[in-house]
Amino acid sequence: MEQRKTVLIVDDDQTLIDVLEISFGVLHNIKIEKAYSGEESIIKAEEIIPDLIIMDYKMPGMNGWEASKRIKANPKTEHIPIIGYTAWAGLEDVKKGLSSGVMEIVTKPIDLDAWEEKLNKYLG
Repeated sequence: MEQRKTVLIVDDDQTLIDVLEISFGVLHNIKIEKAYSGEESIIKAEEIIPDLIIMDYKMPGMNGWEASKRIKANPKTEHIPIIGYTAWAGLEDVKKGLSSGVMEIVTKPIDLDAWEEKLNKYLG
């Protein structure tokens, strides 16, 4: 039997995590791990080595792009693809995100069809 893929969802908004968890976990049989801050995401990524990280940009404390940069700087976690998502998708934010190691950026509000495409692309 094929092993379930693991996705680490990082967001300070519990409701958004819940929506993604139901969509991905239940509908796609993906194991969901959660982190509620940039700092926590770095620790969790090294601890669980997920197949994919979904990283919110705007969080209190360390933002998602800084957390992504640190995850990508760690030899143990540098291979993990990271998709950024944000409501703040100005050109400068996109450039900062992509230069931090985020593979691509999805904008809020959540479009489950777009996420379906991303899951297939990064998880197979």
